[in-house]
Amino acid sequence: MESFYVKDLIKAVNGKFLLGDPNLQVKSVSIDSRTVKKGQFFFAIKGKNFDGHDFIKDAVEREVSGIVYSEDDADFANPFPKFPSIVKVSDTEEALGNLAKAYRRRFDDVKVVGITGSNGKTTTKEMLTSILKRKGKTINNKGNFNNRIGLPMSVLDMRSEHKYAVFEMGTSLHGEIKILSDILRPDVGIITNIGFSHLETFNSPEGVFKEKRALLDNVADDGFIVVNNDDDFLKRISHQHYSKKMITFALYGGADIYAKNISLWADKPSFELHTANGSVNIEMPVKGRFNVMNALAAAAAAFGLGLGLEEIKYGIENFTPPAMRMETAVLASGAILINDAYNANPSSVRESVQAVCESYGDGEINLVLGDMLELGEKASDYHFSLGEFLNSQRVKSIYLIGDMSLYTKEGLTKKTAYHAKDEDVLFKMLQRAPVNNKSVFLFKASRGMHLEEIYSKFRGFLDKGKK
Repeated sequence: MESFYVKDLIKAVNGKFLLGDPNLQVKSVSIDSRTVKKGQFFFAIKGKNFDGHDFIKDAVEREVSGIVYSEDDADFANPFPKFPSIVKVSDTEEALGNLAKAYRRRFDDVKVVGITGSNGKTTTKEMLTSILKRKGKTINNKGNFNNRIGLPMSVLDMRSEHKYAVFEMGTSLHGEIKILSDILRPDVGIITNIGFSHLETFNSPEGVFKEKRALLDNVADDGFIVVNNDDDFLKRISHQHYSKKMITFALYGGADIYAKNISLWADKPSFELHTANGSVNIEMPVKGRFNVMNALAAAAAAFGLGLGLEEIKYGIENFTPPAMRMETAVLASGAILINDAYNANPSSVRESVQAVCESYGDGEINLVLGDMLELGEKASDYHFSLGEFLNSQRVKSIYLIGDMSLYTKEGLTKKTAYHAKDEDVLFKMLQRAPVNNKSVFLFKASRGMHLEEIYSKFRGFLDKGKK
């Protein structure tokens, strides 16, 4: 973060200044009392499972330079003789967002990209970041810093030395994308796709579409938007209905950026990238047709920002896939384990299963699936439909865990399926599973199921040579 004055912070957050020096420089911001450092400004954020106001005393003892708080009964302990600056606001989370919004406006020369969508946000972000780094210093949000707390903290990491900034935006509440994109005011807006995500809040893909498209309204007038032309919802957005410049992408044509000669074989998935300036062959470091779509989204944004085909090719071929997204391990025995357990919804599970089946044409495919969370009242129907879908896939056996996955098992009338009541039972089932040099195991579930822990245990078991 580049420094600014306390008086600038007060104006940005619309706060009441109670104590301190308005001309003091703010050099960095923290929301975590466990890691806050001497001299930082501490925002007492209220979360689902914590309240930063409970830790103001700890922050003061660490000699922070300032506190932003909202609760009348906040305990500041006795900071004498090193009094921090104190600013009161009505809502600390909103104040953090307003500070990031004001801070972002300082960087007119930085090209800012905002990405949202039901699936593929993080992979697209990492691909695009890898491409843009060829042209100049690029920043993005790390991990899952894509919500009303994480995005502002990421924006506050921007500096004048950056040429590009790439930020993904997630949502689980109505109006969240509108708030985040208003903070970001991107020069480029990307919507990867619309699927069956967060249906507990948005009820249907139509509701997801209405939420996600709010990003496009906040793209700069002289910027452009990148839209998936293969998506039934997103193709509604056309030049006739939208004033901003648009670049479309699609798998097999009918768009500005598209792919040809797609090869999804396990070793090196590849495709031909086609643009108005020509074409280039790209070898992917990650599997799946859906990741070709992510690459096209990243390529479309990079193309619009003026990067050349060779720069796009190098960036995609050399990006590092995010953890737990089709993360593949080839064991000494020849067996393959794929950790795709970062998250799951009805769309992404189908895509992952199809990707594995396409990638390993002669493999014996085994699925280890957990519940898909946040699907609302129709959760049981979505899980049952998943079972029906899996009946038609080239899958040897299916291992399930979670209450909702019982409905998946009900829908599995043509496949060998096992349901475990808990993690211990699931691990014992996997220990008994036949494993050979053609075995492929895909692990997929919502993040709250912590299926990556079973993945790690099973991988450790196989690595010890017990199979």
